[in-house]
Amino acid sequence: MTTENPYPISLNEVMFVRSIVVAVPEHSPNPERISLPPINEVNVTKVEGEAGVYAASMRTVINPEMDKASPYHVDMECVAQFTANDTLSAEDAMRGITINAHSVMYGAIREAVAWITARQPYGQLLLGLSVLKTSAPQQIKQ
Repeated sequence: MTTENPYPISLNEVMFVRSIVVAVPEHSPNPERISLPPINEVNVTKVEGEAGVYAASMRTVINPEMDKASPYHVDMECVAQFTANDTLSAEDAMRGITINAHSVMYGAIREAVAWITARQPYGQLLLGLSVLKTSAPQQIKQ
């Protein structure tokens, strides 16, 4: 028996397309913790030709310059697909999916970073919360 989803937004799938964690070789642990904030970039687009389907991506980069004051360089990217039912306007669907995409994908990235770094030489890196704000896209250096 199938039941209809009572929520207006559904997560169809989520997966990683980039998972890079590098232990900075020149890092020497410092008793005073140095925290480099993550650079997060979230993108959501409507999938043309698919009613109510949206694609989302989130990339999180920490220590892009591989500063030796920080133990790790992290570059993770998730993609996800969501469906919004027809009870939502296009504007409300985009807003709701953006909020949910950020929450789902940042949670996946936090979990992956914690798990991978727990097996690295400088110990586990636990990412804090991420606040979704509207702003001009930050430039992630390649």
